[in-house]
Amino acid sequence: LSDFLKDRLPQVGLDYDTYGPYVLPLLTEEEVDADEWESVLELLQASSESHSDDEACWMQLRADIQAAWASHLQTQQQHEQEQHEQRAQELSAALAEERRLAEVAAQEAQQKEQQSTSVVDDAAKRALMDRFGYEDDAAEGGDDDNNGGGALANQQVAAQAAQERTNEMRSNKGQTKKDEQAKTNKAKMEKARVKEDDENGVRRENGGEDD
Repeated sequence: LSDFLKDRLPQVGLDYDTYGPYVLPLLTEEEVDADEWESVLELLQASSESHSDDEACWMQLRADIQAAWASHLQTQQQHEQEQHEQRAQELSAALAEERRLAEVAAQEAQQKEQQSTSVVDDAAKRALMDRFGYEDDAAEGGDDDNNGGGALANQQVAAQAAQERTNEMRSNKGQTKKDEQAKTNKAKMEKARVKEDDENGVRRENGGEDD
């Protein structure tokens, strides 16, 4: 408001540097007592070299100063409101950016997990191919290879796996049969041994009676 007073006070015959400090304390957001305004205006009127006898111009000066001060307060409040809205927009934008970054991080983590799963599946597939000794030529061939060669290779793998299980079952069955035969032979030998011991005992008893 200093610029307004620098322009307005000289119009009533007053120097701003001398009389401006008397007016500025009246311009506050709090209500100023009417007696203070009257005292300042009387000082200004008495000091004026050109308008000391013009009562109306001093009432107009007071009205102009108060109107300029009200406009200043309104502009200041509007500026503060704009700053508040700007800070709110910046905060909203920052929160939106944080959410976006969090979503991007989640998507990247999901992609990495899917890639890791794919790597594990590929490793299992390679291990299966190494085990059964074939390679999937379908990956290198055209559509015909994908429809024919791949299916044939898978059938061969399945057949070989079934053959291995059959051989394993036969091996286990043969081993079990051998074990049963061994147990039977052992039982026969034990039975013969017991019979022989009984016969020897009977002979000894008969020999003792003859004596």
